[in-house]
Amino acid sequence: MSDSLVEVRPQQHCAIVWLNGPGALESLVQRAGIIAAHPDWSADFDMIVVVGADSDLNDITLEKLVEHQTFFAEWSAIHRNGPNSRSAIVCRDDLKQVLVELWLAVRRQAGGVEDLVFDRLEDALARLARA
Repeated sequence: MSDSLVEVRPQQHCAIVWLNGPGALESLVQRAGIIAAHPDWSADFDMIVVVGADSDLNDITLEKLVEHQTFFAEWSAIHRNGPNSRSAIVCRDDLKQVLVELWLAVRRQAGGVEDLVFDRLEDALARLARA
């Protein structure tokens, strides 16, 4: 399993998942369970996924992306019911951004959550910030 970190930030109305190491996509599914069970998580929070420089995305296929998108569509329907649910992906690596764009293309077909892409976590937090 990937070395991933989950942080729920109630003051910023979001959860942040850092993905590093092998099996990053699979660990994201596992971390979704941690987020949903976290005592500070609220269904109207946004999610930010930070794809680390050492995240191993080499085993991603279109089939896996569709499978994971199906999981997250179902997960979001249960655990994210805010009126303006948003997700952000932070990724600095150009090659990995190709996979991020493929992820988003598959996700757009599912709808329901606005997805944004950033190079820096600070930019994602600033865009998703709420009063």
